[in-house]
Amino acid sequence: MQEYIQNKYLIVAYPGCGKTFLAENYKNVCDLEFQHYRWDYGKYKVLPLEQIKGRKDIRTNNPKWPKNFFDILDKAIEKYEIVCVPMATSLFEHISWLVENKNIKCIYIIPNEERFKEIIKTYIVRNNGKQFIESRKKDYLKFLEVVQNTRFDKIFMNKGEYLSDVLKAKGLQLKEGKGFKNYI
Repeated sequence: MQEYIQNKYLIVAYPGCGKTFLAENYKNVCDLEFQHYRWDYGKYKVLPLEQIKGRKDIRTNNPKWPKNFFDILDKAIEKYEIVCVPMATSLFEHISWLVENKNIKCIYIIPNEERFKEIIKTYIVRNNGKQFIESRKKDYLKFLEVVQNTRFDKIFMNKGEYLSDVLKAKGLQLKEGKGFKNYI
């Protein structure tokens, strides 16, 4: 069995589970969003992140992806006890490398179907675009299938639960204060 660095966790959570809330309320947490690393939004990058997520009509590929994101992810893991990233299949290979080479613990956070329906309502409230919402609806079943086969720990979120609830129940220590979120 692999030995992990104590108190170093990479949390891979479905969008809308509460990663930003953690970073806004706990000083040992970092929330890394990758939208501005993967895509170039040009003149639209000044818009709120939640409004440009999933907007294929206003973005182009960033030629520095994925190295630019992995560089900041590596630095965040060195500095913070808990680093949260959104579920994205493009991150899976690097996540495996990090776990094997940095000895961190990776946990996938999976909303059950009832919790996922609540998350969809959250997307609407926070003004995510229709493209983003429709994409998440389509990706949810794919996410469940991919995560089912991962070797990493999985925590299923039930209706009414948030990321902070399930991490505390798992025994992770959340330290009150302001963490870091890299929303550009």
